[in-house]
Amino acid sequence: MTLPQLNDDCIYYIIKFSQYNHFILFNYLLVNRFWCKITIPLLYTDPFSNLTKKGKILIVKTFLLCLNEKEKMYLIKQDSICKMRKFFQYNYSKPTFNYPKYIKYLSKALINNVVDYWFKQQKINICNLLKVAFYHMFLRQSNYIKDLGIVLDIFDENIFNIHDINTFIINISNLTTLQLHYSYIIEYEIFSKFLQLFAKNCKNLKHLFLEQFNEQHHHLNEISLIIKSQYGLKKFDYHIHTISGLSSDIIFTSLEFQKDSLVSLKLYNIVFKKSILQSIIKLHKLKSFEINSFHDMTLELCEILEFASFKLRKLIIKNKFCKNNITIQIIKYLGITLEILKVKYMDVKIMEKIVQYNLNLKTLDIDSNWNLSILSYLKNIKVKNLNLYLNTNSNEKLFFIRLAESLSDNTTHISFMTWKSIDKNNLLYFLNNCHNYIISLNFKHKCELEHLKVILNYVKKNNNNNLKYLRICDINQDWSVKEIEILNQIKEKGVKLAQFIDDYKE
Repeated sequence: MTLPQLNDDCIYYIIKFSQYNHFILFNYLLVNRFWCKITIPLLYTDPFSNLTKKGKILIVKTFLLCLNEKEKMYLIKQDSICKMRKFFQYNYSKPTFNYPKYIKYLSKALINNVVDYWFKQQKINICNLLKVAFYHMFLRQSNYIKDLGIVLDIFDENIFNIHDINTFIINISNLTTLQLHYSYIIEYEIFSKFLQLFAKNCKNLKHLFLEQFNEQHHHLNEISLIIKSQYGLKKFDYHIHTISGLSSDIIFTSLEFQKDSLVSLKLYNIVFKKSILQSIIKLHKLKSFEINSFHDMTLELCEILEFASFKLRKLIIKNKFCKNNITIQIIKYLGITLEILKVKYMDVKIMEKIVQYNLNLKTLDIDSNWNLSILSYLKNIKVKNLNLYLNTNSNEKLFFIRLAESLSDNTTHISFMTWKSIDKNNLLYFLNNCHNYIISLNFKHKCELEHLKVILNYVKKNNNNNLKYLRICDINQDWSVKEIEILNQIKEKGVKLAQFIDDYKE
């Protein structure tokens, strides 16, 4: 009896189901040409992520074969720097597929990491030339890009021209995420043209990320036009890496054009002033607001926030040099409707005010630095989710005992964000002394055999079956036989094992 054959649609959905597992996808390439044809677009959707060292070498070689003559000549002319002539002499076969065509995600950081690694392995000094050629190729051939990270200095006028820019804009007209990075003060005319055409033709952005590495405000007029021209911008991130000058008003006034759609605003190293805050409070759809390393905020400026037109769901404040009375005032004016609050450098005065304001929080993130004095307030902050960011300290044991004693019965989901594994004895102190209502335990570190034994004993204690989720960093690691045995016993108690969630809220 012959087995029934799967039709093409079934095969497609089987392969698509595995699209995030590259190991399985690579096996599909070997089945037959049809399976290969379906698999390649999935593999090259995000080609620079999750690569092994060998994978980084192979992906660079693959894309080098996809360069056209113009891009090859650009590199060969700079052979004294990038040493590419010999590669093209001995590698001249054309690839089977047009791999760049399928790219949807291009991260500046990932591309830099992969290309720089390739140069190191070839014992060639790291340079920008190959990244320039790759970007030229990706923008030329890829018409499915949804997420683009780009740096000003890749627009080398020795290879980029106006004709290229016109073609590129058509290819990325459906872009939904744009990350612009300023790495130099150089003002490229071709980059300016790119921004102008982008503002005119690309109006479907949902997320714009702007990173500025210098105090010069080149191209901010063009970027302002991009912001204004979007049909419905949802998220805006603005990172400034210098504080010698004031933040530019033009970016914030342009955000007012997106007041009916913008729901998330992240600001890093912003120098606050009245005009900037007056623009921010008009963003009446805003739900999430993050301010990190801000400057010149005063109590008088904080009062402007009292007139905010938005009702925040999430507020994140990270500022080592901010006085706690400033943080308290920001929480006072913006905290009425909060569900999620994250405060780095938490202290007693801030905790007192959080209790006093009686915020209806569901999630509280604390960077405690092992501050024992803040723990007693947790009894009165009836949050469901508690996320703790911890560093090593000599008071670890006492911290975990106090934490267990102070934990509200309402707090049923707990995450430990640590640089290294929690000492198994400290975990034992915590679980032996805390209530039996914990539903989810999350660990941003590897759980070893002794940790798993402690967790199993907690689950067994008093027939406790409230724990439903155990989330561990790198859940798919190679566990030992003993560890697998304990994990299976934990699962038999009705606990679901899952990957650690970095920003846990449920």
